[in-house]
Amino acid sequence: MDIKVFELCIHKLKATNIDGVTRKITHNAYIYRTSTGRTSYNGRWKLYKGQTVITYGGSYKFKNGKHYFRVGGPQKQYIKSYNLGPVVKVNTVQGRTSNNDNTNITANSKPTSSTPTSTEETTITVDANYSTPIITFDKNGKVVKVRTATPGEKFTVDRLEKGTRADKVASYIGQFGGDQSIYRIKGTNNWLYSMGVKAASKITAHDYDLEETSIIKFTQTTDLYNANGTFQNIKIEKNSEQWRVNKLLYIWVPSENKAELFYHLAPTSYWKDVLRLSNNGQYVHDHIPLKDTYVKASDVQFVESSVKLTPENTITEAQTATQKN
Repeated sequence: MDIKVFELCIHKLKATNIDGVTRKITHNAYIYRTSTGRTSYNGRWKLYKGQTVITYGGSYKFKNGKHYFRVGGPQKQYIKSYNLGPVVKVNTVQGRTSNNDNTNITANSKPTSSTPTSTEETTITVDANYSTPIITFDKNGKVVKVRTATPGEKFTVDRLEKGTRADKVASYIGQFGGDQSIYRIKGTNNWLYSMGVKAASKITAHDYDLEETSIIKFTQTTDLYNANGTFQNIKIEKNSEQWRVNKLLYIWVPSENKAELFYHLAPTSYWKDVLRLSNNGQYVHDHIPLKDTYVKASDVQFVESSVKLTPENTITEAQTATQKN
């Protein structure tokens, strides 16, 4: 290779692709080798909030539409960008320069809070026409007010999110724009509602429900089951709602004398419209809470862009568990 070409390639190679940058983990995170397959990292299958990890290069958009940062190598090891906070330390050695400037960056250097450092960041300014609260979420996901932002106040933000949590903020504020979303203030777990601010530039809008949860849809009238495989005498009619599920497992169904694959509906505080078997043997419309409820995987449609689940047991284990009881 021509020496000048070689030197040019070296000059274009970003230092952060070699030494990486340190980020804080903001949510418990799994390590992935593909968009659906998990792997380990330094002997661990899960990293926890508050820990730090070194990431290399910019974020990657996988086929599922979600963004990930590489955390290891040479094998494929990635963490969802949602679970990582902003850069807390640049790990380039003293004297090495990036391809963007000639300033030496030491291992203790930190980006300034006022200047966006990635495509996941921008600056937002609070609108003078809105009384915009800065909010956070407690451990139960409830909206909690931190303080009221002042008109004209500026923030660097590193995530734009839509979905369930943004809808909660819209409900809390009492302002629905039809496509409501929230911005995370860089370096914190505090958020601002998108309707009350102006962004200097567009950043990727992440869907919280699809990136962090598993979703199904009821495309036909579907029976609900108990954990022991018996009917609840409750049905859910076909609807367009997205339903969260948090488990996938085999359950032995006594009436069919075989094991079937079931999703477990995530608990919710909301009451749902259902068909309930009445005393006269007819199904009638009702509005009730759903607690420990299962549906056959074959009866519902899994939303492919959401987080895929793997069965927690096998058919044999489901049958053995029934025989023991």
